[in-house]
Order: sequence, then structure tokens, then C-alpha cells
Amino acid sequence: MLAAASSKVPFYIAGGLLAAWAVVLALNGIRRPDFPSSKRGRLGVIGASVLLVLGAVSTAILTAGEDTEGEAAAATSSELDLTADAGGVAAYDKKDGTVKAGTVTVKLTNQSPLEHNVAVAQGARELGRSDTIKGSETELKVDLRPGKYAFYCTVDGHRAAGMEGTLTVR
Repeated sequence: MLAAASSKVPFYIAGGLLAAWAVVLALNGIRRPDFPSSKRGRLGVIGASVLLVLGAVSTAILTAGEDTEGEAAAATSSELDLTADAGGVAAYDKKDGTVKAGTVTVKLTNQSPLEHNVAVAQGARELGRSDTIKGSETELKVDLRPGKYAFYCTVDGHRAAGMEGTLTVR
């Protein structure tokens, strides 16, 4: 059941139970210095603690990396709008974006005194490149399947300076 969960709710429940258990143990330990007073009680506390920790860790692993509602909502558009830093720094305003699969339009606005462009690649294979512009706008249209792609500026030294990001296509 937890492996098929569509959200992180099972993790939140398991984590909440573990936190509540820790509070109960702390309060009992503060009020009763001999808590738990018997060997059987100590084994019960240890066993319950181990089960709750394993449950929290397991649900964390099972729900890790799942889409959040915000990411799913961002995939309703097939456009990515980028703006180059107007102050002349080799940087886009975004480091990542999420779009729908199909014909994707990457729009670049560059009011910087430096020339910039945008390219999209998967691995070492460049799939498209916009015009290099200064003080204007350009766009790149490229057909993309679901997956992860890189976008970056191909002007010498700009990508190395950090003018790049990840495009997730859903």
C-alpha cells in the first residue's frame, strides 16, 4: 500500500508517530526516573522505537523523489521563459523549468549589455540553439520527449560561469 502512495502523506504519518512516541518517552522518563521499570518494559520500548524508526525511514525512501503538486502544475505549459541578468552577469533568472512534452518553446529576453543565447541538449547532443542576441528577445522551438535536458548559453565562457539549468519535460 505505501509503495503505491501518490503523495508523501505516509511519510508524514510515520514521522509524526515517531515524534509523538519520542515525546511520550521523554515525558515518562522525566516523571519516572525508573521508566521503564522492568526488563520486559525496556524491550517493549526498544521494539516499538525500532519499528517506528524503520517505518519512518521506509516511507521516506518509498516516497522520495515523487512529484509535488507544484511541479505537476508547472508541466501544463509547453513554454519556458528565461531572462538574462540585465546587469551583465552571465546568468539566467531560472536554474530549472518544467514543461509538457511535444513542441517546447524556450523564450529568452536579454536586456543585458552582453550577448546571450539559449541551447537545449540531452547529454552531449545539442537539440537546438536560438539566435545570439543583445537588448532584445528570441525564442527556440524544439520537439522534446519526456525526460531531463540541459539548457545553457553557448557564448564562450557563459556556461562555465553558471549560465545553465535543467529542463524537465513531462
